[in-house]
Amino acid sequence: MPKTFNSIWVHIVFRTKLSRPYLSWEIRNEVCEYIKTHGNLKGYNIDTVNGVKDHLHLLLRIKTTQTVAEAVQWIKGASSRWLNQKYNWKDGFAWQEGYGVFSVSLHDIKMIRNYIYKQEKHHKENSFVDRFEYVPKPQKRGHE
Repeated sequence: MPKTFNSIWVHIVFRTKLSRPYLSWEIRNEVCEYIKTHGNLKGYNIDTVNGVKDHLHLLLRIKTTQTVAEAVQWIKGASSRWLNQKYNWKDGFAWQEGYGVFSVSLHDIKMIRNYIYKQEKHHKENSFVDRFEYVPKPQKRGHE
């Protein structure tokens, strides 16, 4: 096979440091656009980015030559530098050290994409316990 084919999709979640609500609707839209545009220019296939005031979700297709850790490191580093330069907050902006990462099957990409797009609605409808590292369960397939 002359070319390598892969379908490695991951859903990544990370929070602001101390879960501070820095990401108002306007700022969140700007940083999501920044992450998607600059990440794709950097060679990361960022499909979807969205979140709420204190965290973001991303759907990312990883190349065989990339690692999740390097992608997250670049995304968090570049976006925090950009946010600090643009907004110059007194306390400074930072993401938490860790992150959640979940593999996504081809069958579930549309569902995860929809879940990421609807973050505000999801967080209005669910309690804190439901929100804590929530990942939607795969839908039952017709043949199961």
